Amino acid sequence: MKTILFLLVFFSFVYAFDSVAIVKNVKGEVYAKRADKLVRLKAGSELTQKDVIITKENSAVGIVFKDGSLLSLGENSVLSIRRYIFKPSSNDFDIDLKLKKGTSAFESGKIGKLSPKSVKFRVPEGVIGIRGTKFFVEAK
Repeated sequence: MKTILFLLVFFSFVYAFDSVAIVKNVKGEVYAKRADKLVRLKAGSELTQKDVIITKENSAVGIVFKDGSLLSLGENSVLSIRRYIFKPSSNDFDIDLKLKKGTSAFESGKIGKLSPKSVKFRVPEGVIGIRGTKFFVEAK
């Protein structure tokens, strides 16, 4: 009985903490706001849906998503991972990011190639449509 209970708790935690990306590099102070907690990020940290990434002054972060999409954020940036789905076996794709402020460079990965319409990058006054491209954007 203890084993079954442990497995249920373990798999509930794993399911709730479904990693969508990994932090490749960090300069300075970078945090993820996750369920009303601030978690300091470092190389190797995992990110989940609904995380809000915050970079402080003189800080930056490089992120790689499960599909190979690359994201860099410059100093004083705030970006939310609104939604991320990468399930090639069921042809289910969605990446929805929102840059609230700051600077970002983005290069789409497999989702951009397999389902370009499934990639959305939102900025305060619009949405950038991704069609397998790279871009740099600044939001004030």
